[in-house]
Amino acid sequence: MSAQKEQSFEDFFKRPLRTRRKAWIIAGVIAVFFLVLIFISIDWVFGALVHTRKEVQVPDITQKPVTAALNALAANNLALKQAGVEFAKDVPSGSVLRQLPTAGSTVREGRIIRVWISQGDEMAFVPNVVGSDLRAAQLAVRQAGLLVNKVENAYSLTHEKGLIVSQSLKADSMVEKGQGIDLVISNGQPPSSVVLVPNFKNKKLSEATLWASAQNIDLIIKEDPDSVFPNGTIAAQNPEGDSQMTPGSNLEVTVSRRQVEGDEKVYHLHYEMPQGKNASRVRVLLIDELGEREMMNDMQQPGSKIDVEIPYSGKATVRISVDGVLVREREVL
Repeated sequence: MSAQKEQSFEDFFKRPLRTRRKAWIIAGVIAVFFLVLIFISIDWVFGALVHTRKEVQVPDITQKPVTAALNALAANNLALKQAGVEFAKDVPSGSVLRQLPTAGSTVREGRIIRVWISQGDEMAFVPNVVGSDLRAAQLAVRQAGLLVNKVENAYSLTHEKGLIVSQSLKADSMVEKGQGIDLVISNGQPPSSVVLVPNFKNKKLSEATLWASAQNIDLIIKEDPDSVFPNGTIAAQNPEGDSQMTPGSNLEVTVSRRQVEGDEKVYHLHYEMPQGKNASRVRVLLIDELGEREMMNDMQQPGSKIDVEIPYSGKATVRISVDGVLVREREVL
């Protein structure tokens, strides 16, 4: 049999070229015919299967959480595919914002419904504009996607005239984009008729006592035995620094009354702020065997000096950050 095949191949190639070319063309036409026949058969089979599926109405899954949307589609033998995500103020995050095909459309079972998921309100990062001038503050607020609402004026012990004293939205927090922020601008040092309370945080109780006595202010002292600050240091006050006060009003301070335990030591931190135009937020962090503790988080003016006593246990690390940038890290023993 093998010899016969070899002989037939030899005979084929002994034929004239024109005859062989014709044979190849005929063979190709037959092959194409069968391929087309197979394709038509497969298409017919799948078409028949598809058209045997029931027609169903697409439910309205907008405003629904994804899980509820999946359940609603599954009840109609439909599938879900996420096509994208978008911010939407009126649709909760994680819910369907829109769908395609739309609700009420008639489709066959097994159809994939594409959906766009809401990310909720677009959020914005609140910039820290305290210590900036009004123009720079307005620019920073706009760039963050927020709006400047009211701009008021007030005297300040710590901020020069024309600089921002305070802002209504907390710096470094996240809020809805487009929200408004109120700013207070310094009118400079107050006249003798206006009494502003200094910032006594991280200061000794004796300083607050002397000031309150001189200004005829009633000093209310609260004690905190769990404070992270050295004993006798003011950890908090109400009202805050730069608030206007009148004789006879109350100044409430919280004083550390922590008990010294074991081999606790005290590190005296001294840091001088670099010269510049705007105030900066200074954060002092202590890391020791008791964990991580924030010792300071306040606005400081250019050129000002920071002196803080930091109690610690064992080997400790003190970190100083200015406007979120680490400027010093020191190990203390």
